[in-house]
Amino acid sequence: MPRTVPLPSLCPIARSATLLGDRAVLLILRELFFGVRRFDAIQRNTGLTPQMVSARLRQLEKQGVIERHPYQVHPVRHDHWLTPAGQDLFSVLYAMRNWSERWGFPALDQGPQRDLAIRYTHRTCGHDVGLETICPGCGEELRYGSLVGQPSEALARERASLGGMPLRSMDSAATTD
Repeated sequence: MPRTVPLPSLCPIARSATLLGDRAVLLILRELFFGVRRFDAIQRNTGLTPQMVSARLRQLEKQGVIERHPYQVHPVRHDHWLTPAGQDLFSVLYAMRNWSERWGFPALDQGPQRDLAIRYTHRTCGHDVGLETICPGCGEELRYGSLVGQPSEALARERASLGGMPLRSMDSAATTD
Protein backbone atom coordinates (compact mmCIF):
# COMPACT_ATOMS: atom_id res chain seq x y z
CA MET A 1 0.00 0.00 0.00
CA PRO A 2 1.23 3.50 -0.73
CA ARG A 3 2.46 5.39 2.34
CA THR A 4 0.50 8.47 1.40
CA VAL A 5 -2.66 8.86 -0.60
CA PRO A 6 -1.74 10.65 -3.82
CA LEU A 7 -3.97 13.37 -5.14
CA PRO A 8 -6.17 12.31 -8.06
CA SER A 9 -4.33 12.91 -11.31
CA LEU A 10 -5.15 12.94 -14.98
CA CYS A 11 -1.64 11.62 -15.65
CA PRO A 12 -1.90 7.91 -16.60
CA ILE A 13 1.59 7.18 -15.24
CA ALA A 14 0.71 8.67 -11.85
CA ARG A 15 -2.59 6.74 -11.75
CA SER A 16 -0.99 3.40 -12.63
CA ALA A 17 1.91 4.03 -10.22
CA THR A 18 -0.63 4.23 -7.39
CA LEU A 19 -1.15 0.48 -7.79
CA LEU A 20 1.94 -0.73 -9.65
CA GLY A 21 4.50 1.32 -7.73
CA ASP A 22 4.36 -1.23 -4.92
CA ARG A 23 6.99 -4.01 -4.93
CA ALA A 24 4.58 -6.40 -3.17
CA VAL A 25 1.93 -5.91 -5.86
CA LEU A 26 4.47 -6.62 -8.60
CA LEU A 27 5.65 -9.82 -6.88
CA ILE A 28 2.07 -11.02 -6.46
CA LEU A 29 1.32 -10.26 -10.10
CA ARG A 30 4.47 -12.20 -11.08
CA GLU A 31 3.13 -15.24 -9.24
CA LEU A 32 -0.29 -14.91 -10.83
CA PHE A 33 1.31 -14.72 -14.28
CA PHE A 34 3.26 -17.88 -13.41
CA GLY A 35 -0.08 -19.60 -12.74
CA VAL A 36 0.23 -19.59 -8.93
CA ARG A 37 -3.27 -18.84 -7.63
CA ARG A 38 -3.44 -19.83 -3.95
CA PHE A 39 -2.68 -17.55 -1.02
CA ASP A 40 -0.23 -19.86 0.75
CA ALA A 41 1.81 -20.43 -2.41
CA ILE A 42 1.83 -16.72 -3.26
CA GLN A 43 2.98 -15.90 0.27
CA ARG A 44 5.68 -18.60 0.26
CA ASN A 45 7.00 -17.69 -3.20
CA THR A 46 7.17 -13.95 -2.60
CA GLY A 47 8.46 -14.01 0.98
CA LEU A 48 5.88 -11.36 1.88
CA THR A 49 4.09 -11.49 5.22
CA PRO A 50 0.59 -13.01 5.20
CA GLN A 51 -0.84 -9.64 6.22
CA MET A 52 0.87 -7.91 3.29
CA VAL A 53 -0.30 -10.55 0.79
CA SER A 54 -3.85 -10.31 2.12
CA ALA A 55 -3.90 -6.51 1.92
CA ARG A 56 -2.44 -6.44 -1.61
CA LEU A 57 -4.82 -9.14 -2.88
CA ARG A 58 -7.75 -7.09 -1.53
CA GLN A 59 -6.33 -4.01 -3.25
CA LEU A 60 -5.93 -5.87 -6.56
CA GLU A 61 -9.47 -7.20 -6.29
CA LYS A 62 -10.87 -3.75 -5.49
CA GLN A 63 -9.09 -2.35 -8.56
CA GLY A 64 -10.58 -5.08 -10.78
CA VAL A 65 -7.21 -6.71 -11.51
CA ILE A 66 -8.06 -10.09 -9.93
CA GLU A 67 -11.12 -12.11 -8.95
CA ARG A 68 -11.44 -14.60 -6.13
CA HIS A 69 -13.00 -18.02 -6.76
CA PRO A 70 -13.67 -20.38 -3.85
CA TYR A 71 -12.02 -23.80 -4.08
CA GLN A 72 -12.77 -24.98 -0.53
CA VAL A 73 -15.86 -24.46 1.64
CA HIS A 74 -14.72 -25.27 5.22
CA PRO A 75 -12.75 -23.16 5.87
CA VAL A 76 -13.45 -20.96 2.86
CA ARG A 77 -10.35 -20.59 0.68
CA HIS A 78 -9.99 -18.89 -2.67
CA ASP A 79 -7.97 -19.07 -5.85
CA HIS A 80 -7.02 -15.70 -7.30
CA TRP A 81 -7.47 -15.22 -11.03
CA LEU A 82 -6.39 -12.37 -13.28
CA THR A 83 -9.27 -10.48 -14.88
CA PRO A 84 -8.90 -9.09 -18.41
CA ALA A 85 -7.58 -5.89 -16.76
CA GLY A 86 -5.01 -7.99 -14.90
CA GLN A 87 -4.04 -9.94 -18.00
CA ASP A 88 -3.38 -6.63 -19.75
CA LEU A 89 -0.62 -5.99 -17.20
CA PHE A 90 1.39 -8.83 -18.76
CA SER A 91 3.11 -6.46 -21.17
CA VAL A 92 4.10 -4.19 -18.25
CA LEU A 93 5.74 -7.00 -16.27
CA TYR A 94 7.25 -8.49 -19.43
CA ALA A 95 8.79 -5.09 -20.26
CA MET A 96 10.18 -4.86 -16.71
CA ARG A 97 11.66 -8.35 -17.09
CA ASN A 98 13.24 -7.42 -20.42
CA TRP A 99 14.66 -4.16 -19.05
CA SER A 100 16.15 -5.96 -16.05
CA GLU A 101 17.67 -8.68 -18.24
CA ARG A 102 19.33 -5.96 -20.36
CA TRP A 103 20.22 -3.29 -17.79
CA GLY A 104 19.32 -4.37 -14.25
CA PHE A 105 22.55 -6.10 -13.29
CA PRO A 106 25.34 -5.08 -15.67
CA ALA A 107 27.98 -6.49 -13.31
CA LEU A 108 26.49 -9.95 -13.88
CA ASP A 109 26.46 -9.57 -17.67
CA GLN A 110 28.26 -12.45 -19.29
CA GLY A 111 28.11 -11.09 -22.83
CA PRO A 112 25.66 -11.88 -25.62
CA GLN A 113 25.51 -15.60 -24.74
CA ARG A 114 24.62 -15.06 -21.08
CA ASP A 115 21.81 -17.14 -19.71
CA LEU A 116 18.52 -15.36 -19.21
CA ALA A 117 16.82 -15.89 -15.84
CA ILE A 118 13.78 -17.17 -17.74
CA ARG A 119 13.90 -18.26 -21.35
CA TYR A 120 10.55 -17.85 -23.07
CA THR A 121 9.30 -19.71 -26.12
CA HIS A 122 6.30 -18.71 -28.18
CA ARG A 123 3.43 -21.13 -27.68
CA THR A 124 2.21 -20.78 -31.28
CA CYS A 125 5.43 -21.51 -33.18
CA GLY A 126 7.84 -22.77 -30.48
CA HIS A 127 10.45 -20.09 -31.26
CA ASP A 128 12.75 -18.75 -28.51
CA VAL A 129 11.71 -15.09 -28.20
CA GLY A 130 14.74 -13.84 -26.23
CA LEU A 131 13.92 -10.30 -25.07
CA GLU A 132 11.61 -9.46 -27.96
CA THR A 133 8.00 -8.27 -27.81
CA ILE A 134 7.25 -9.58 -31.30
CA CYS A 135 8.04 -13.24 -31.97
CA PRO A 136 11.15 -13.40 -34.18
CA GLY A 137 9.88 -16.72 -35.58
CA CYS A 138 6.39 -15.80 -36.78
CA GLY A 139 5.99 -12.06 -36.20
CA GLU A 140 3.09 -12.38 -33.76
CA GLU A 141 2.81 -9.91 -30.88
CA LEU A 142 3.62 -11.58 -27.55
CA ARG A 143 0.71 -11.37 -25.11
CA TYR A 144 -0.60 -12.97 -21.93
CA GLY A 145 -0.87 -16.72 -22.45
CA SER A 146 1.31 -16.77 -25.57
CA LEU A 147 4.57 -17.73 -23.83
CA VAL A 148 5.93 -20.73 -21.97
CA GLY A 149 8.89 -19.96 -19.71
CA GLN A 150 11.79 -22.16 -18.71
CA PRO A 151 13.75 -20.85 -15.71
CA SER A 152 17.51 -21.00 -15.71
CA GLU A 153 19.10 -23.46 -13.29
CA ALA A 154 20.39 -20.51 -11.26
CA LEU A 155 16.92 -18.98 -10.89
CA ALA A 156 15.39 -22.34 -9.97
CA ARG A 157 18.07 -22.84 -7.28
CA GLU A 158 17.60 -19.31 -5.95
CA ARG A 159 13.84 -19.73 -5.68
CA ALA A 160 14.18 -23.13 -4.01
CA SER A 161 16.69 -21.75 -1.50
CA LEU A 162 14.16 -19.10 -0.49
CA GLY A 163 11.52 -21.75 0.18
CA GLY A 164 9.43 -20.97 -2.89
CA MET A 165 7.78 -23.43 -5.21
CA PRO A 166 10.23 -25.07 -7.60
CA LEU A 167 10.14 -23.59 -11.07
CA ARG A 168 10.19 -26.19 -13.75
CA SER A 169 8.24 -24.67 -16.60
CA MET A 170 6.07 -21.59 -16.34
CA ASP A 171 2.91 -21.43 -18.36
CA SER A 172 0.53 -18.57 -17.61
CA ALA A 173 -2.35 -20.62 -18.94
CA ALA A 174 -1.68 -23.45 -16.46
CA THR A 175 -2.76 -23.68 -12.84
CA THR A 176 -0.41 -24.60 -10.01
CA ASP A 177 -0.88 -24.63 -6.24
